[in-house]
Amino acid sequence: MRVYIAGAMTGVFKYKEKFTEAEEYIRGLGHIVVNPSFLPEGLSDYYEINKAMIDQCDAIYVLLHSENSVGTKKEIEYAKSTCKQVIYQQEAETKEKEWGWKKDPYIYPRHFYSPVGYTLWDPWGRRL
Repeated sequence: MRVYIAGAMTGVFKYKEKFTEAEEYIRGLGHIVVNPSFLPEGLSDYYEINKAMIDQCDAIYVLLHSENSVGTKKEIEYAKSTCKQVIYQQEAETKEKEWGWKKDPYIYPRHFYSPVGYTLWDPWGRRL
C-alpha cells in the first residue's frame, strides 16, 4: 500500500524527525511511503503539491497531535473526499512518550517526602 504522511510542519520544532520516524515505522510494515517533509522550503503553494501526492497514495497516515493543524485538516478532508483510508498514529507507534513528570508524582527526591517521624505522602494528598 502507498501511504502519505500528513502532519503539522509550521511552528513545530524538529518536525522532520517526526516525519522520518513515521516513515521508518510505515516502511517497516512493508508499505511504500510518501513523505512531504522533504519538499524544498519557499514554495508558494504546498497544498496543490500535497494533493497530487495524496492522489498517488492509497491511504494517509496522520501524525500524533497533528489533527488540529490547518494544513493537516485540509489534507484529511481531501483524502476523505477522494475515498482514501485515513490512519491516525497511535502513541505506541512513536519513540516520543508522555512527559516523565506525568507518570511519576515525585517532583523532588523521594527522601524529601519522608522527613524523620512522618509517613510518606505525595503532593496530591495520597498516602504511600
